[in-house]
Amino acid sequence: MGYPKEGLPSADATTFPPAKMTVKATKCLRLVSSFFLVSLVSNAWAEPASSSDDERMKFFENHVRPLLVERCFECQSGENIAGGLRLDAKSLTIDGGDSGPAVVAGSLEESLLVSAIRYEELEMPPDEPLSAKQQAVIERWIRDGAYWPQSDSGPSDQAVTDFSQWWASQPLQPGPIPASSSTTDSHRAIDRYIDRALDAVGLQRAPATDRAQLIRRLSFDLIGLPPTPEAIERFVHDDRPGAYRRLVQRMLADPAYGERMARLWLDLVRYAESDGWRADAFRPQAWRYRQFVTDAFNSGMPYDQFVALQIAGDEISPGDEESLAAVGFLRLGIYEYNQRDAEGQWQNIVDEITDVTADVFLATGIACAKCHDHKFDPIPRSDYYRVRSVFEPLTFVDWERPNNRTAEQQREVDRLLAELREIEGDDIKKLGESVVEKFPLHIQAMYRKPPQQRTAYEEQMAYLVARQYYEEGLAGNKAEKKLGKERAERRAEILKQLDRFGANPYQPADLMTIADATGQIRPTRLPGRSSGRSFEPGIPQVFGGDQLDCQPPQESPRSTGRRSALAKWITSENNAIAARVMVNRLWQYHFGTGLVRSPNDFGQLGSPPSHPELLDYLAVRFVESGWDIQAIQREIVLSETYQQSSVHPDADRAMQMDADNRLLWHKSVRRLDAEQYRDALLVAMGSMHHQVGGPSVSGTPPRRSLYLRRMRNSGDEMLTALDAPPGLVGTAKRDVTTTAPQSLMMMNSPRIMGVANKFAERIRRDLSEVPSDQFDRAFVRRGHLLIAGVPADDATVALLAPLVAGGNSGQVDVCHILINSNAFLFID
Repeated sequence: MGYPKEGLPSADATTFPPAKMTVKATKCLRLVSSFFLVSLVSNAWAEPASSSDDERMKFFENHVRPLLVERCFECQSGENIAGGLRLDAKSLTIDGGDSGPAVVAGSLEESLLVSAIRYEELEMPPDEPLSAKQQAVIERWIRDGAYWPQSDSGPSDQAVTDFSQWWASQPLQPGPIPASSSTTDSHRAIDRYIDRALDAVGLQRAPATDRAQLIRRLSFDLIGLPPTPEAIERFVHDDRPGAYRRLVQRMLADPAYGERMARLWLDLVRYAESDGWRADAFRPQAWRYRQFVTDAFNSGMPYDQFVALQIAGDEISPGDEESLAAVGFLRLGIYEYNQRDAEGQWQNIVDEITDVTADVFLATGIACAKCHDHKFDPIPRSDYYRVRSVFEPLTFVDWERPNNRTAEQQREVDRLLAELREIEGDDIKKLGESVVEKFPLHIQAMYRKPPQQRTAYEEQMAYLVARQYYEEGLAGNKAEKKLGKERAERRAEILKQLDRFGANPYQPADLMTIADATGQIRPTRLPGRSSGRSFEPGIPQVFGGDQLDCQPPQESPRSTGRRSALAKWITSENNAIAARVMVNRLWQYHFGTGLVRSPNDFGQLGSPPSHPELLDYLAVRFVESGWDIQAIQREIVLSETYQQSSVHPDADRAMQMDADNRLLWHKSVRRLDAEQYRDALLVAMGSMHHQVGGPSVSGTPPRRSLYLRRMRNSGDEMLTALDAPPGLVGTAKRDVTTTAPQSLMMMNSPRIMGVANKFAERIRRDLSEVPSDQFDRAFVRRGHLLIAGVPADDATVALLAPLVAGGNSGQVDVCHILINSNAFLFID
């Protein structure tokens, strides 16, 4: 939002309840073929059709097009033209193939397509006829005039063959760094690019903000925490040259930096610590991926290595625990614990992995090409399956650390395991078998097949069965009921003893990771196809369309090398988009909005860059620095553009010319995000426990919010109210909403009142030696300094000091007001 605006108080004003700040987010619902097919089989289409174009368009897009894509396009679209007939464009469908027009609007009898789907003369589709309901869809469509959008009148592949105009796929072209502006004289490249755009419309940047606001801004941006009053005081009075640069470097070296950056990245990759769906089972090992990300940012890991380990860590360093934790990125999706449709579940898992990989590293929505050529971007359907085939052979692995037990310890483990088998007898095995029997027979056969004889696909299916065998059959409550009280109690004692040695067979594995299955790899084909065209690993045509050179890595000869080949290409010199995407994310982290507003969509449905040459300048710098993330952040925060004030001396005129501040004529005010808010409350109370790393904790302990257990269906109430995402999908930019529940929580929640109490206690401790006649005003000043980083003005002191004089309850009220003030909730 622009700032200041009429009616909005200044950043140091104390208001209650908080002022509104709403950002409207537009979300694209990606409808895939499985959704369409459910629609097709769950409705009757015999009802009369509406004659309105709107209704006919909806019917075509929701039911006809998906059916043609699913059952007809493999043989009748693009280059795949059986009998000279194409069904992927209106003109070609009406004109027909070798046998004449396929569709005659309004006439079922004259439409060869109807005859073909009825198997009266031609037989389409050749492998299996359409169901009666699917045939009714086609018949209703033709009877109602065979509506087809005019924009689709030409062949669909023509819409995606011109790749030359898509800006995101072009080579990096920063152009020469602009000369200094006529009105400013910055020696930094970022400022010169910004000033050039401002000069073009007759605007200038706002003056620099004051040092107290600058350190607070920087602290929240780089480490996610407010600076202490002492740190603010030191920086404000540090008159030595380079004071700000040294401050930046100290924050980049702080372990809290990695924690802050990890939180931003975890949003993006849909991190959570539970399965999702209805059961939402806890994943006790998920934190290991979070730890990898935190450590990577703190160690300065180059971005190309960061990408490679998340996509192919098991191939690159198969024996390295950090690398195996990194590739847990591919295990972060939703899992349905009792889904007996193993094939359908695996299809969804691999689709989701494909989609999120393209979103995160390429900001390219290839999921829109899953069931048909992308309607807006130059991405044909074949591109989706070329990328998806990279992940065709992967399988999930629950990895255990090699044991380091002594010979004596191993003998004790063997004895306990033998007793466990005796206690359980056949009862537990039968319980597991009862789970296996719920799967389709052909899936059961894959599970029972000797591992060394399985294909890669059979190994994938066997994993899903084995996981349910274990989780539902062996490790659940049913096992205790099956054994009876006495045996169950002895079994529990044995398992407890095995825990001491890390040998409990029913404990979760140490790591959730992946590997490529070792059996024959199933060809990647269109959904539901067991024959016909297959797709080899490759990159989208818009980025060159090359086949990936997939060679088993020397470090992991049993793997296919598909994923490491993809990772290598993503950060190769031939791929400009990866560097653009990441520097745009870094810009967004520091300005609230990226140079490209749509951080996960660099396509036609997204936004073009506001400063394209600046984006490319940063991308070139990123690559030349050796993919050094901190180097780009350092350049951003050292710029005068970043350090400018949120208040502009000519705001009215600037607002008329650029209300959205896309030209960056001032620094936009931002609300604390959910984790910054909670963590800042802990700091205000003096209660934060600064332990870095380790497993997540449940409840509301005084640790950084990064370490709170992150359940998809039941997130922390405070974080959820303030727009923390649940991890169901990747979130590149959070919604920022203003809702009644937020205000009610801040005003009435016992949790917030508890914070106000502890905050008041902390201030009283700090002022224990202040004379009583000065205490009331000192209390307000100290409280305001702790939560806002700047002294309270005289008006605020005069307003709140009389409440302090009312004793403990009044002091708590003052603290409650302060933690609901703009000065606390917003970063100026």
